Amino acid sequence: MSQHWKIAAALLAFALLDAGCADAEQDASSGAASGGSTSVSSASSSTGGASSSEASSSSTGQSPSNPVEVDCRTPGDGRSTLAFVNKCDRPLQFLGSLIDGGELDPGQFACRDVGTSEEPLSSLRYWAYAGSDPGGGRHTLAEMTLNTDFNDFDWYNISHVDAHNLPMAIVPVALPDCRTLSCPESLLARCPEVGHHKDPSGATISCVSPDRDDPTNPVAAYFEEQCKDAYSWSGDDQESMAACAGEDYDIVFCP
Repeated sequence: MSQHWKIAAALLAFALLDAGCADAEQDASSGAASGGSTSVSSASSSTGGASSSEASSSSTGQSPSNPVEVDCRTPGDGRSTLAFVNKCDRPLQFLGSLIDGGELDPGQFACRDVGTSEEPLSSLRYWAYAGSDPGGGRHTLAEMTLNTDFNDFDWYNISHVDAHNLPMAIVPVALPDCRTLSCPESLLARCPEVGHHKDPSGATISCVSPDRDDPTNPVAAYFEEQCKDAYSWSGDDQESMAACAGEDYDIVFCP
């Protein structure tokens, strides 16, 4: 990577993190207000097959044998489409910017269009949870800025800056030369005691950083040790940001 590219990545990373990441998990309506200009509040939905050739914004289907090979998006259709894939062993609720959230059973996927493949789409954030919602600031995040004016790159990262609650991967679709980011292991069982966030039954449902700006705090150090593909603290730019001149992306939970 050239020094110029590193600087550009770092600058964009700080822009992403400063654009509300301290209160990153918003409901779909507030995410739409801050994340871009396209709303899918009236999205249609289908189950079990490819998305319609019409301009529907949403589709849900049963996963084929490989859940990442979803069939509800069409590369090259001029739309920026995100596929949410549940490879966990429990149902998930997924939410984020510019989309209607939804529920995915194990092995299911859902596609959401977030805009065209040309319009700038800034500071997008996506997350999910199984069972009890740990609440704002306590989720693993997929963060994206799409269709930038820097070589038409999309910039994307996994964030543990605030917390980890689920394993995650971000996969550029049909672009094997672009970087896949993956943190495939759950970090809950060995989370330092200071980071435990528990549900009413006493089960740890999120590992929360006590200080997002301190790389030496025990949770940030643990995150960095366990997965270098994700931001472990707010200034962790060197290895954690990826860029790709892409169009569609899969956000995979429990990859």
